[in-house]
Amino acid sequence: MKLLVLGGTRFVGRAIVDALLDSHDVTVLNRGTQPLWDGRITQLVADRDDTRQMADAWTVAYDAVVDVSATVPGHLRHLPRATEIPRYVFISSAAVYSRESAAPPFREDDRADGDAIWGGYGEAKATCERLLREALPARSLTVLRPPYVYGPHNTEQREQFLWARMAADQPVFVPGDGRTRIQFCASRTVAETVVAAVEGRLPTGTYNVAEQRGYTFLEYLAVLADVIGLPAARIVPVTDPSVPAREYFPFRQAELTLDVSRLAALGLVPDVDLASGLAATLAWFRRNGGLPDEPTPREYAWRATTPGASPWSGQGGR
Repeated sequence: MKLLVLGGTRFVGRAIVDALLDSHDVTVLNRGTQPLWDGRITQLVADRDDTRQMADAWTVAYDAVVDVSATVPGHLRHLPRATEIPRYVFISSAAVYSRESAAPPFREDDRADGDAIWGGYGEAKATCERLLREALPARSLTVLRPPYVYGPHNTEQREQFLWARMAADQPVFVPGDGRTRIQFCASRTVAETVVAAVEGRLPTGTYNVAEQRGYTFLEYLAVLADVIGLPAARIVPVTDPSVPAREYFPFRQAELTLDVSRLAALGLVPDVDLASGLAATLAWFRRNGGLPDEPTPREYAWRATTPGASPWSGQGGR
């Protein structure tokens, strides 16, 4: 099949391209700011905010389009051409779910017009979903909603953030009692789901994509410590709710879990357990720059008054 991936050179997009290359002819369309890593990839260069550049770059027909990079409605100016595509797979986000009208674990038919806690990201993704549904026939559109994605090439400071503190023997400041529950999805799981969608093995529709279980912050930290082979993290609870969790921790203090039974019932994509997925992720980070301990300004201030902590460890991790 001849496929177009919008984005495709960073983290999730790169994992998707790698999975598609095994059996398909893959073209990526992006701004050209990241180098290509595989000679089989064809690249088109355009800025999605520039309608003319998109029209000039996207001139041929494709069997399917995988949209990784649309994060705001303006990125969908190419939709008139997309109506000619037999299959369109949109990588959305669990941030579209509104906790004002439903409680986690969220199901695909729960209200999904975005949640303000994500700073506009959820609302923008939800609007992108709506525009795609209005422009494309139901028989061609698949929407995937992952929660927190992890894996090689992760540009978000999440697993590597916490491993760096553990490896440097520095405290991990944890929001509240650490019982907030969140859910994860390996980047390769997103990629395998995309492959099933473009090949027609996954029926069109909307799917939550994630490991089937969730983890409290404390359970997640225990898995991270076990994977890196270190004692339990030095946890310091933060009980002041006026301090935003993202100033010292990789996640907001807000539950984010999904019901993934719709996708799981189809049996098309293996469930990657967190420990094995993180082991592969850790190996990649160790090969590519290590795990430097770089405290946030909030951590830096707190470390100065935390017994046994150093404001700046200067360690590069294990």
